[in-house]
Amino acid sequence: MDEMWNQFFSLRHDKPRTLQLQIRQQLIDAITNGLIGSNEPLPSSRNLAKALKVARNTVIAAYKELEFDGYITPKERRGYFVNEQFYESYTSNEKGEPTEPQSPVWHDKLITKKPSSQINIHNPDNWQSLPYSFTIGQLDKSLIPYYEWREVVRHSSTLPEIQKWNIDHVDSDDPSLIKQIQSKVLPKRGIWANKDQILITSGSQNAIYMIASLLTKQGTVVGMENPGYPDVRNIFSSKTDNIVPISIDKDGIVVNDIKEDTDIIFTTPSHQYPTGVTMSMERRRELLSIAKEKQMVIIEDDYEAEINFQKKPHPSLKSLDKDNNVIYVGSFSKAFAPGLRLGYMVAPESFIKEVKALRRLMIRHIPANNQRSVALFIGLGHYHNMFTKIQKTNKERWGLINEKINNEPLLSCTPTLGGSTFWIEILAPIDSDKLCKNLLGKGVAVRSGNTLFSGDNSPTNYLHLGYSAIDTNKIDKGLDLIIKEIKAMV
Repeated sequence: MDEMWNQFFSLRHDKPRTLQLQIRQQLIDAITNGLIGSNEPLPSSRNLAKALKVARNTVIAAYKELEFDGYITPKERRGYFVNEQFYESYTSNEKGEPTEPQSPVWHDKLITKKPSSQINIHNPDNWQSLPYSFTIGQLDKSLIPYYEWREVVRHSSTLPEIQKWNIDHVDSDDPSLIKQIQSKVLPKRGIWANKDQILITSGSQNAIYMIASLLTKQGTVVGMENPGYPDVRNIFSSKTDNIVPISIDKDGIVVNDIKEDTDIIFTTPSHQYPTGVTMSMERRRELLSIAKEKQMVIIEDDYEAEINFQKKPHPSLKSLDKDNNVIYVGSFSKAFAPGLRLGYMVAPESFIKEVKALRRLMIRHIPANNQRSVALFIGLGHYHNMFTKIQKTNKERWGLINEKINNEPLLSCTPTLGGSTFWIEILAPIDSDKLCKNLLGKGVAVRSGNTLFSGDNSPTNYLHLGYSAIDTNKIDKGLDLIIKEIKAMV
C-alpha cells in the first residue's frame, strides 16, 4: 500500500476503543481535513488490513460503517471513494463558498426582517488567549468553582437522580430548582413567589424573546434604555417598528422621557446595561407609578444584582410592584456559567401559563439534568459562596480601574455601586470602533460603545470595559495600553 496512507493511521491496541472504531475515526479525520480527494480510491480492504496488521473483516466493517454514514461510496469494480456530495459540501463550507443558490426559495418568504442584518455586539474569538482581556460577560477561570460544579454534576449522574430527570418532562420544570429559586435566590431580591409564578428559561434572552413573542406585535410601542443591550433591542425590532429610546442619567432610566403611549418598558435597574448605574429608589417608585397609571408592562432584567459591593442593593422593581405590572427576568448564565444558558422568569400565574405553553412549542422544557445540577449547586451553598468570592475580587478590581480613570484627564466614567463593567467616556473626538480595532492588535480586548446606542447622531467616544475575566495583576498594564492608544489617536 502507498506510504501516503500510513500517515493517516496510528492504531493502539491498548485503547478502550476497538480497532474498527479507530480506523473509522482516523479515516473521517483524513476526509474532513481534505487529505483525501473525491477522485482518489481508498485502499482495498485486503491491502489496508495487511498494512495495519489487522483482520480484513475489521477494515470491511469500518468501510461499511463509513458507507452507511455517507462518508464514502462504492464504485463498481473500482472500490471505495469519498462521497462527492459530502466532499463538495464540506470543502465549500471550509472555503467560505456559497452552498446554495443566490436566491433560494425561502428568501422571499421571510415574514420578518433578516436577523443576520441586525447589528450585534461580540467578543473577539481569541479573547481567552489575549493578555489583556477586558471582555464583557465572561468570568475569570480562577473564580469559577470547578470542583464544586463537578461534585453536583457527578451527584446528578447517579442512578437515582438519572431516573428522576431522564424522562420527557413535557412542559414541567425541576421542582427542586424551583424550590431553590423560591427559597435561596428570590428572597434576596425581596421577591416571594409561588411555584406557579416561576418558569425556567434558556437564559434571560430566551425569556425576553418569549415575552416579546406574546406581548408584541406591529404597532406595539416598546421603550428601551439608551444606551442599552442591542440583542434585546433586536428582539423587539423583529416584532415592531416602534422602538422608542429612553435616556439614562445618574439615577437610571429617565421617567420623564417615557411616552404616554408606551406599552412595554425594558429596564436593567440593578446595574443598567451598559452604564452600570443603579436605579435610585425614588426613580423606581416613579417608574412603577407611571406604569400603573398608563397600564404599561415593565420587563425587569435584574442584571448583575448579586454583584453589589459599594452599598446594600435596592430591592427589585418586582418586589415593590403591587399591581402585577412587572415581569422579572434573572439568569444563572450571566451569574456563574455563561455557557450554561439557564435562567428564570417571575410573573403572574396567568402569564406564566401562556409562556410555558409557548416554550413547549419551542423546546418543550429546559434540559432536566442541568436544572438538577444547578438546584444542587444552590442548595449546597456553592452559589452563595461563589458570589462572596466574586464580590471581593471585583471590588478590588473596581478600585484599581476607578483610580486609574480618575487620574486620567482624557477619561471619565459613570459612577457605579458594583457590577463588573465600566462605562467610559473618552473626552476627545475619537471613533471607539477604530480604537478597539487598534487595541486588539496590541493584545487588548475592550468593547466599543457605538453599537449600544440607538438612533442617528449617536456619540462614538464611549468604551464598555469589563473586569470580570481579566487577571487583577494585568489591569494596570492593560489600562496603560488603552490610554497610550487614545493619546496616539487624539
